[in-house]
Amino acid sequence: MKMMHFVDTAGSDENFFPAKNCNQIAVTAATTVIIYFKNSGDEADHFVTLTTTNGKSDEVALRLAEEVGEGRIHSGGVLKCIASTAPFADVSTVAYSAGS
Repeated sequence: MKMMHFVDTAGSDENFFPAKNCNQIAVTAATTVIIYFKNSGDEADHFVTLTTTNGKSDEVALRLAEEVGEGRIHSGGVLKCIASTAPFADVSTVAYSAGS
């Protein structure tokens, strides 16, 4: 199973999602990308909000879409998105919101 791993602060703010549950990657501003994940039952989607360097949100979204869409997730089947770390150095914060 391919996984997506989002990290804002290592060891205390990390979330893993099956890549197959990713149903939308949205650029909502010059500094914002929101990744939505299907939830079970009647609950709303979970989502992860990435804050990026100004003007880089489209590049970050494209990188995520290429990795998920092409099934190219590597490193043992896990795509890691760690704030301020390559290959996502333009991401400054990662925020998780649970569906409800």
